[in-house]
Order: sequence, then C-alpha cells, then structure tokens
Amino acid sequence: MQKPKLLKAIVERQNGRGGDRGQTVFEYLGIIVIIVLIIGAIVGSGLAAAIANAITQALADITAN
Repeated sequence: MQKPKLLKAIVERQNGRGGDRGQTVFEYLGIIVIIVLIIGAIVGSGLAAAIANAITQALADITAN
C-alpha cells in the first residue's frame, strides 16, 4: 500500500503545495534590487541623457518623414 502515498506526494508536488513556498518574494526583491542598481548606474554615468537624446532624435526623424 505504498503507491497511494507516493501518488499523493507526486500530486502535491505538481500542485505546488510542497517545496519552495515563499521563496518567490525574495526572488522578486532580488530582481527589483538589480533593476534599481542598473537604473542608478545609467543615471549616474550620464548615459540617460544620451539615451533620451537618441530617442528624441529618432522620433523627430520618424515624424519628419
């Protein structure tokens, strides 16, 4: 009678009730921290102004034609 226990464990694992509960909050937090660091590096290096100027120029070229 080991099969019902094994089957139950497999179904619970597939339904997500076992394993890595709560880990996604820390994963999302890590992604947010990385994005904030990248944005801070872009703004701090002055690259943001160059990107904004390139986008403005590209939009001007599109609307001029």
